[in-house]
Amino acid sequence: MNEVPVRDLGVVTSIEMMFVLMFALASVALLGFVGRLHAGGLEVGNAAQAAARSASMASSSAAARRAAQDSVDASPLVGRCADAPSTELTWSPSATGTWQGGAVTVTVRCRISDSTIAGIWLPGSRTLVMTDTQPIDRYQR
Repeated sequence: MNEVPVRDLGVVTSIEMMFVLMFALASVALLGFVGRLHAGGLEVGNAAQAAARSASMASSSAAARRAAQDSVDASPLVGRCADAPSTELTWSPSATGTWQGGAVTVTVRCRISDSTIAGIWLPGSRTLVMTDTQPIDRYQR
């Protein structure tokens, strides 16, 4: 009795390919999340730099606080943060102890929900914090 060998006519790699596909989709989603988180950090950094530059051109510390807050309020962060972005200003005086010639440091905090970053519903949020320091012009009027 000669038996004819039975050949498998099914696709053997379908299960493995599904695992590869799921891994690829998860990788793309993770890279998208990390990329959007990085872009949000850059945006907060840009707002901090603009606020510090605005504050450094002010004539006093009180005017600098207003200028920094106005700069952050005019930035695109207002629509992207879950709450209003917070602005904190500190300054170090010049060697003579005056405002002019010192340095101003602005810290901007923005809480962003993970759902906004991922584009799908995710629980939780992240707080992005960036700081920038600018010198205060010694010869400004």
